[in-house]
Amino acid sequence: MAAPAPLFSLPAADLEYGDKDIEEDIPVEWLRTTFENTEATPSSQPGRLEVTVSKSGKDVMVRGSARASVTLPCARTLDPVGYDLRAEIFLMLTPGKVAPATKPRKREEKSATKGAPGKAAAPQNAKKKKREEERELSEDEAAEDVYDGETVVLDGFVREFLVLELPMFPLREDLRAEATPAIERDPEPAQSSPEKGEVLDPRLAPLAAIASRLRQKKE
Repeated sequence: MAAPAPLFSLPAADLEYGDKDIEEDIPVEWLRTTFENTEATPSSQPGRLEVTVSKSGKDVMVRGSARASVTLPCARTLDPVGYDLRAEIFLMLTPGKVAPATKPRKREEKSATKGAPGKAAAPQNAKKKKREEERELSEDEAAEDVYDGETVVLDGFVREFLVLELPMFPLREDLRAEATPAIERDPEPAQSSPEKGEVLDPRLAPLAAIASRLRQKKE
């Protein structure tokens, strides 16, 4: 299946005449694809992308923001919790080789090179080709912020920025208010007294034993 056409892109040649603004809604279906491997569910309203794209020499700079509303399960109660995500976007893209989405070969294609009758040199050639592909892939991964030199495609970057905005520990709004004072009152919970039913950090067990003996002597 062919990869879907990018929604947020523009020809690099257009930037020769000045900065370009991209101010577009982010479709709900696009957001569903973005968050499909997370616990976030986008709302029924589209998001919004507002960025300015400019060029300096061959490099392309992108700055602006992306917004989206999502629902996440509360980490304590599992109740649905709404979050308005706002990702600040700043990118410096250099022209380079962009790895295609279909770079890794399918398992069936890999296995087809093994044990082919009447072709003694095939395994050696396959290994050589595999090494070349791995080296090429590692070079692509080492230069993530690139564009192909002709078209600036922002879809993958926008997805990454939005996913990074997801809270690691989503809470209901009333629980969020309770969590902050608790942290301020007890910044070192690992050192709390085990007599109150709190879990003691195992690394502090020897100190706790000494403190207990000192209390017993005083008594």
